[in-house]
Amino acid sequence: MQTVDMIVREVHMGLWFLVVGYYFFLFIFLLFFRWRNSRNPFQLAMALFFLLLAVGRVFYFIGDFFADPKSMPTNPPGLTPFLNPSSLEGVLGQWLGIGGFFEWMALAVLSATAGFMIFGKRWAEIGFMIPAAGFAVALAVLPYSLVSYYAGLAGVLYALFLPALFWYLSWQSGGLLRISNFLLGLGFLVLFTGRVLHAGRFILDTLGIITYSVSGVLAPGLIVIGLILIATGNEWGQSQ
Repeated sequence: MQTVDMIVREVHMGLWFLVVGYYFFLFIFLLFFRWRNSRNPFQLAMALFFLLLAVGRVFYFIGDFFADPKSMPTNPPGLTPFLNPSSLEGVLGQWLGIGGFFEWMALAVLSATAGFMIFGKRWAEIGFMIPAAGFAVALAVLPYSLVSYYAGLAGVLYALFLPALFWYLSWQSGGLLRISNFLLGLGFLVLFTGRVLHAGRFILDTLGIITYSVSGVLAPGLIVIGLILIATGNEWGQSQ
């Protein structure tokens, strides 16, 4: 017989399956149905961005639901398939570190793309990419507990910085391209809000702001909404 915690866990897992599936769908669509026809570098960059997010989320999925003893608020013996040892220095940290590498590489690709779109120079592309790529390498090679706090703070900054770049492009452009960049910025803001909410779900629950059960539904829901906005913005202007 399933407990309430097990049902909540399965709902959360199902929603993250949806997110990963949407990531892969956007990767395939942009690569084979947009970039292959237009050869637009933006389409290739976005396809790579979603592929890296998808791969990273797979590792996070395993870490969140099979290596994290907090994935069920109450842990009935024998009912939760944890991987042991489940600590930030053990199996959990390894899964989250590898997942973080791919997720931050996705941010590096997006940052480089936005930098090139604004300045049109190779130095801007490289300069915008380096900070995110540095966090990616740090998460891959250093103990997760040493990097996770700083990566979390940087993630909040990126959640504001990257949408602002696209809104700046929207302000500088006109017509459908202005609407496109505005929707892209809004989509990334909603997507990153969902990611930040997921990362801080246990802290928010402890503080009594948002319960674990609610954030587990709200975070992937926001990400899906953000992906819809991004896909819409991409179709409105960037594929022209």
